[in-house]
Amino acid sequence: MKTIFRKLFAILTLIVVLTNPLSVLSQEVATPPTPPAELKLTRAVMCESMQKLAPVNQAVLFSIDVGRISCFTEFDQVTRQTFIRHKWYRKGNLISVKQLTVHPPRWSSFSSIQLRDADKGPWRVDVTDENDNLIVTLRFSITE
Repeated sequence: MKTIFRKLFAILTLIVVLTNPLSVLSQEVATPPTPPAELKLTRAVMCESMQKLAPVNQAVLFSIDVGRISCFTEFDQVTRQTFIRHKWYRKGNLISVKQLTVHPPRWSSFSSIQLRDADKGPWRVDVTDENDNLIVTLRFSITE
């Protein structure tokens, strides 16, 4: 009985080696992730609105009556086209992720959310690079 199992094991091993020899004979080397784009954040603010690509009424406390708020980010020394993310969190829960493209040599961008009555309380926006590395966190609150 042991002989049958040994032969069966040998046959299965041979099949694996013949169908995928590299996985058995070599160790796979992981390719390191592409280093993040060189991004130098020069400005990051929360604001009530955007006019002519500029933030208006910057604050950390917003009335629900404003209706919409924006996160504005500005970068200098962008070495290649890449993207960033604005991750909007309410009371620690991820609400929205906005992916924004940035272009060399300098770029600014913004994302916005519409406010509802249920949105009162503490918020934050995490700005991350294309590899999900945190660049900055902006904290703010929505009130009556």
